[in-house]
Amino acid sequence: MVQQALGRIQWGDLTFGPGSPYTVTAFEGLDDLPEIRGEDVPRPGQHGDYSGPDYTGARTVVLKLGLRAETPDGLRELSLALRNATQPQMQPAPLQFLDQNTLVYGKVRRRNIPYDAEYLWRIGDAALEFYCADAYLYSLVEKTASTTAYSPAAGRTYPLTYPRAYGSAGTSGRISARNDGGSPAYPVLRLDGPVANPAIEQVTTGGILVIDATLQAGEYLLIDTRSRAVLLMGSSPRRSWVRGGSTWPLLRPGYNELAYRGNALPGIPDQPSLLTVTWRDTSL
Repeated sequence: MVQQALGRIQWGDLTFGPGSPYTVTAFEGLDDLPEIRGEDVPRPGQHGDYSGPDYTGARTVVLKLGLRAETPDGLRELSLALRNATQPQMQPAPLQFLDQNTLVYGKVRRRNIPYDAEYLWRIGDAALEFYCADAYLYSLVEKTASTTAYSPAAGRTYPLTYPRAYGSAGTSGRISARNDGGSPAYPVLRLDGPVANPAIEQVTTGGILVIDATLQAGEYLLIDTRSRAVLLMGSSPRRSWVRGGSTWPLLRPGYNELAYRGNALPGIPDQPSLLTVTWRDTSL
């Protein structure tokens, strides 16, 4: 159920909001649209501009907290725990809005825990600013779907024997993926061998991603469509395997259909290859 109240917020091991000693007193940046980076250009010799696509800049999330303890020592412990949880970061980390089913990835860029001798008996305040280079809002729920690859009928087995043996009929590998957000979602694709020259087609919008390579049984390829990383066994870069002119799949808001095709390897036609698609509902 959608809740209008902000509810609980998770950052690392700390939880803010109802049921915690950190009350949320003010908040901004979650439902706000980040600053737009427009690609408009002036019309030469005319009034107005030629309007290009709009993109957003980074998202800034500001969180103000009230610290509530039973003793001054308890208040100091809350301040130290908050300080230790908001150190400078090498990489963004998830800031989770547990009752809003929303997730952003951010870094703490500012922290303010003021000292006020008049109120430091058991009550304090703090303010945190999170810089989210990735402005998207993601669902907490990660969705996944899998299918085996379509492969043509294997045909007859040679040399001919009696009774004659025919290969199995072709199968159709399709995935229906629903993005309940308002912006395109970038899926993560995992291809498990054995398969030669696997391809993922966007049936709904057109375009196809083709991998010019062979995966043996037990090998897999991980493809992050946002960063466009292509990793054999999840670690070895293989970006050069992507065929020129390929289209990186996106999951538009609503239903999307993907088709997975590939060629069986000689001698193992009955071992299916598997495509697994993972995504989160995405909005701005």
